[in-house]
Amino acid sequence: MMKTINKLASLGTLILFLMLTLMACSSSDEDTTGESPVNPPANFDYSEYLQPGTDEIPDWMTADDLYHSYEQTMSVQVTLQNALQPYLSADDKMCVTVNDEIRAVCLSPRYTQGEWIYSLVIAGSGNDKFLSLSYYCSKLKRTYTMERWMVFSQTTMPTEVDGRPYVVSFFREKN
Repeated sequence: MMKTINKLASLGTLILFLMLTLMACSSSDEDTTGESPVNPPANFDYSEYLQPGTDEIPDWMTADDLYHSYEQTMSVQVTLQNALQPYLSADDKMCVTVNDEIRAVCLSPRYTQGEWIYSLVIAGSGNDKFLSLSYYCSKLKRTYTMERWMVFSQTTMPTEVDGRPYVVSFFREKN
């Protein structure tokens, strides 16, 4: 009887060890979440990214039947990182794509509580993986794009837990 209990205890310990090992091995250095990158340090030099450009105003439009073509939608509210805040205006645009197909467009952000908010209702399906986000800044005449911004999921909350919009960071620190 005691041998059986010892064997079961050893087996339980082995199973626990294997479970913890598998959990530790399942993490990866590759970002597969699609979450926005962390804002760079406060002393990061944004000047390269904030120079005026010559980009044309994009003619982003969704297909007329977009929301009939896909069985699911997700809604999110976003604002932009601090470095872009001084350049935001009502003339800016935001667009979400999946494999270069436009799935959501916000042509008129709203100004509320001291910040510009972009509301996006994104059409999709369970087969969609990563969403790309593009932003046109009319004051800088530049389009910024973030590939693999977020994973499409109907269960995504429209805002952060505290009710604030998601902050999108287009600039990463150079290596």
